Order: sequence, then C-alpha cells, then structure tokens
Amino acid sequence: KKRRLKKLETKDLSIFELIKTSIQTNGELPKDFKLPPKDPNGIPWADGAMDGVFIYHTVRKEEDIEALKSIVFQISEGKFEEAQTNLDKLDFLMVSRRSSLLNWIVQEEEKINLNNLYEFATLQLTTSKNIELIKFCLSILTIVNIETDKDTIEKVKLLALSDEFTLYCLDILVYCLDILVQLEDSNEEIFEIAKKVKGWGRIHSIEYLQATNNKIKEWILEEGCHNNVLPAYTAYTCAEKINLIEILNQDRISNKKFNDISYLINALLDESAITGISALEERELLIERYLEKAKTLSSTEEDYEVVRLIKEYVEENEEIDKKFIKICDEILNSKKK
Repeated sequence: KKRRLKKLETKDLSIFELIKTSIQTNGELPKDFKLPPKDPNGIPWADGAMDGVFIYHTVRKEEDIEALKSIVFQISEGKFEEAQTNLDKLDFLMVSRRSSLLNWIVQEEEKINLNNLYEFATLQLTTSKNIELIKFCLSILTIVNIETDKDTIEKVKLLALSDEFTLYCLDILVYCLDILVQLEDSNEEIFEIAKKVKGWGRIHSIEYLQATNNKIKEWILEEGCHNNVLPAYTAYTCAEKINLIEILNQDRISNKKFNDISYLINALLDESAITGISALEERELLIERYLEKAKTLSSTEEDYEVVRLIKEYVEENEEIDKKFIKICDEILNSKKK
C-alpha cells in the first residue's frame, strides 16, 4: 500500500524534483532509484544504458535533425509552449543527434536568439517530465555561456546524480568550470560526481576525471572499475590514468592494494564487451610486473583467479612470451601446497 502511495506522489513530479526529493543524506540517490520508463510498454532499460550502449557499441551515423532544427527556431522566436509540445511529441534519442545539432546551432548562431534558447533550457531543466527533452536542454547549455550562473550549475550538478544524465552534465561542468576556475577545481567537481554515481554515470565520469593528485589516483585504483554495469568498461581508462605499471613497480605494496590491482587486471582481461588489456601498449610488461608481485602477494581466490586468467590470455595470444605460462603455473601450484 505504501509503495502505491509513493508512486502516486512521484508521478506528478518533474524529473528534477523526483531526483531532488530522492537524494539521501549521503548525497547519493538510493541504489534502487530509477527514472520513470520512457515507454511503459517497451523493454526496461537501466538508467543511462541506452545511451551507454550507443556510445560504446554503435557505429556512429548522422541522424536526421530537421525536426529539432525547427524546434530550435521556435524557441529562438520565443514560442516556448509550442516548442515544448513538439519536443514532447517527438520520438527521438538525443545521444545520436547531439553533436550534429550543436554544430548546426554554432554555424547558425547569427540567426538564433541564444538568450531565448538559454531561458527555455534552464526553465525546462526543473519542470520537464520528459527525459530526452532534458537531455536536449543540457546539450544546449554546453554551448551557451552559463559559467556565471551558479544557480543553473547547481541544478546541473543535481541532475548529474542520475546515471541517465551524468554524461550531459559532465560536458557542461567541464566547459563552465574550466572557464570559471582552474582545472583543479573543475576536476574536484567531477570527482564528487564520480563518487556518487554507480552505474553508467560512473563509467562516463571516469573518462572525464583526471588523476591530478594521489587521493584521486588511489580512488581510481580502489573504485574506478566498481560500477553496476560491467567493470571492463572503465578498466583500460583506469589503468592508463593511474599508470598501473608504475604502481606495480613500487617496492612495498599492501595486500589490500594488491587486491585492488587484481580487481583492475581482472576487468582488463574481460574483453567480452570492450577491448581492455590488448589495447595497452605495454601489456607484456604489465603481465610481468603483476606476476612478479603475485608470487608473494597473492592471498585471495580473486588474486589466484587473475593469475589463471593471465595464463589463459597468454596461451590464446601468440605474440606474448610463453615464459609467463610457467610462472603462472608456479604461482597456482604454490597455492595448493
């Protein structure tokens, strides 16, 4: 009964209000938080999943933006209600039209009233119940100067907590905050978002986050691959950003740190959805350094599983030195004793 009452309440909220009222005391959305489905009768997608699949697994092609161009001109002329109605009626995905539309707006800037575009976008951010309409507005806000509008930046940061919108919000924050302050502060904002999102939002955040200090480096090693989609999506980026080989070159590595490294290498070795270890220039050196440490630091089932997976990987890749197979066997046999 309680659940049904809650549903009735949330149905009347804008998406912004739904996110805002769902934020917990730790600044994150609940684990089971989900935006209302775009199509109640369609396939249920996790928040951000449709865009994530498009970005990582689709050959990019130019989508038709004629309908969106007409709507931009309506907004430019101040016909906000008409534009909102048309956007609500339009069946479209913003992710596949974003760059084309923004490039077109920049080219046509002389003919477009950017103030009206800005006003429409900031208003719809908090009032709309349409996911794609909000993405349309967030996309527009990446090219109109909002860096002095602290109120809108705060709204963008709040929307970023939903995996569905993180990517679009990061684009705005990178642009605004880089203009407003030094890169360090911009990066701190992205770091705060990265810590609070757990799904596709974290995957996108890792792409934007720079390992500018030890605190962020350590967090990327410990948490960068932990998402509720698939660790492999961020494994390569994490390994590159923290310079994993450099970490393995350290004389003293705690068991905890070694477990974190194992988790990351396990994710690198999972190439079922995306290329990981095979894309690393120094993959052989990485394998060598990891196995060197594994001889004395392997302590958990997960560590030994990584050694087994490395052995499998070496066997399957002709160009990698086969000496590693023997080293893997020695480590695996030492476990049994």
